[in-house]
Amino acid sequence: MRPKTGWDVLQYEIREEQASTIGRLARNLRDALDALDAFDRQAGGGAMAPDRRDPLRVRLVDAAAYALWNFVVQRDCSGLRFTERVLEDYAVPAEVRAKMGAVRRVLG
Repeated sequence: MRPKTGWDVLQYEIREEQASTIGRLARNLRDALDALDAFDRQAGGGAMAPDRRDPLRVRLVDAAAYALWNFVVQRDCSGLRFTERVLEDYAVPAEVRAKMGAVRRVLG
């Protein structure tokens, strides 16, 4: 076993921080997707599909797309690939995928 250099320690700490950040962003994504799903289940009431133009739903989709963007970018920056598999595992809706990375202008 070779002695650890300062560089080895730095690399370890960087990887540790990357893993922590990816974990936090994954939780943020899961929370955003769960909020959207809960809204859809409550608003749909079973028989009807939720109104996709509802302002709250639009904000939930935007929040999920932003969380997805952050998660995917961090994974890519960390050298992790296979984004399509992650999108499937998280069951990311197509409308969230389509808005990933889009900047929504806030009027005020």
